Amino acid sequence: MILAVSAIIVLLAATACGGKDDSTPPPADTPVAQATAVVEDTATPTPVPPTPTAVPPTATPTVAVEATDEVTSTAVLPDVPVPDDAQNVTYEFEELLFSSPSDVATLLAFYRSVLSDDNWQEETDTALVNDALAYTSFDRDGETIGVTIIAFDGASEATIDLSGAPSLSGSDAGDEDMAGGSGYTIADWPTPSDATNIDVTGDTLTFNSALSLAEIAEFYRPTFETMDLGTSCLDDAADYTSISCSYSNGDIAVNFFAFEGFDDTEVEIEFTNYALETPAQSTAGTGELGVENKDGFPMPDDYTSYASEGSNFRTSIEASSPSDLGTLTEFFQTQLADSGWTLEDGEGTDTSATLRFSGPDGDLTVDLTAGDETTISMVLKDAAAAEEAGILPPAGQARVYLVNFADIDLTVSINGEEIDVAAGAGMESPDDAPTLDLSPGEYEVTTTVDGNSVTDQITLGADEVWGLLLDEQGALPLQMF
Repeated sequence: MILAVSAIIVLLAATACGGKDDSTPPPADTPVAQATAVVEDTATPTPVPPTPTAVPPTATPTVAVEATDEVTSTAVLPDVPVPDDAQNVTYEFEELLFSSPSDVATLLAFYRSVLSDDNWQEETDTALVNDALAYTSFDRDGETIGVTIIAFDGASEATIDLSGAPSLSGSDAGDEDMAGGSGYTIADWPTPSDATNIDVTGDTLTFNSALSLAEIAEFYRPTFETMDLGTSCLDDAADYTSISCSYSNGDIAVNFFAFEGFDDTEVEIEFTNYALETPAQSTAGTGELGVENKDGFPMPDDYTSYASEGSNFRTSIEASSPSDLGTLTEFFQTQLADSGWTLEDGEGTDTSATLRFSGPDGDLTVDLTAGDETTISMVLKDAAAAEEAGILPPAGQARVYLVNFADIDLTVSINGEEIDVAAGAGMESPDDAPTLDLSPGEYEVTTTVDGNSVTDQITLGADEVWGLLLDEQGALPLQMF
């Protein structure tokens, strides 16, 4: 369904797949040409088999666990204790991995004991512990050890991350070779001759230009080609109001975002060349999972797909990564805590993990699902902002806003109720849009214009808010909260 997008998308549910949340949207009373629909693809690294988790074992072993030197790996192991029932002990990429018939609680108690005896202090504020999953970290003299234990098939899988403890891993950042790559920097990205508000901070360039989005895309096409970044994301710029292009190959990382408003086009380019960073600044070639900032959230730098959409009250992100379930669970635990989020609770199964955080911007849920790659689903809801805006339905209900994009009146039938929606209703303000409060469930929505009807389906959940964008081609549902 092709709809001309106006202020309601900005006011109620401005969608921006893969876009930056720090961009400035057009004024609320200003219509926009079309909706954004951009999904990123990055260079796909070799997949890593996922590490599954399982439901908690039904019985808790009571045997004592002690340190042992017995291992099954021929690799040189760091000076880190492992329990005497450890099996399949391996060490690679600064991670010590093993399996054990002991349960999660027993192994966690073991590491809390032996590391505490060696003067390591646990960071309890970021710890997540339940029967199926445990993650915690220990600090000493500026170094950090991460401990992740996951219940699996009646046993446990443990990962001891020593990347933050060079005294144990034996690594020396000064011995690492810098990643290969070109000598390009953010300074090699040109700006149009009419650019204003030009700012270069670190690896990020921002500016405004009177050029259209399509003209900006063509202006930068030679740069993308010269740096061998791929240009497919620029091809359809004329069809959208914003574009977002991301590329990463381990040596360089690029995030290119442009948004066309009524008066000008805003551009933000983030270009990182790891080959030019000091080895201490870069994780390239070390086996560590690096971090990229995407829409204000940390994302593993090996992500192979990424898309986001959102409104003023709700943001959702879908991504995928070849890293396993345990690695990504630890990643989001650590990185979100460093970003000011507080872990409230979490749970794990043999194929998934859920983490729930609270923060100044609302409640954040991270769902991880193992497969050929691990899928990442993040949803942020700002209930305080939604309540202040007055858009929330009664508790347990769902609210629907009806917005008429057609230039003539139309009729909507839903849940046995027929509603006349005037031409342009809801285009200037949500206060002008007819609303319905419905019970959660699936509904048929029939839109009738000039005697012609189109029927669509919508599924509503409790305490959700949706906008139905209406015209002759039917109803396009867009979740606002």
